[in-house]
Amino acid sequence: MDNVTEKKEDKNSNNDDFKKLLELNLEKNQEILLISKEIKRYMKWQQIWSTLRFLLIFIPIILGFIYLPPLLQDLFAQYRDLLK
Repeated sequence: MDNVTEKKEDKNSNNDDFKKLLELNLEKNQEILLISKEIKRYMKWQQIWSTLRFLLIFIPIILGFIYLPPLLQDLFAQYRDLLK
């Protein structure tokens, strides 16, 4: 009889340990999920800012190539008239 109760206690003890381990695992997984969500949000904002930075640099350059040549030609034409 004692042997049977000892086995039941061992099983209960093992089950309790297993439940504790599962709860601990669940807590850790939730922490990891929160951290991974923060990392994804950070990466998304980094992509947005890098795109904006790229546009802020190259749009003025492109607009300069489009609009500056006629303005510079007019300026050089006036300068040539002054030198004559």
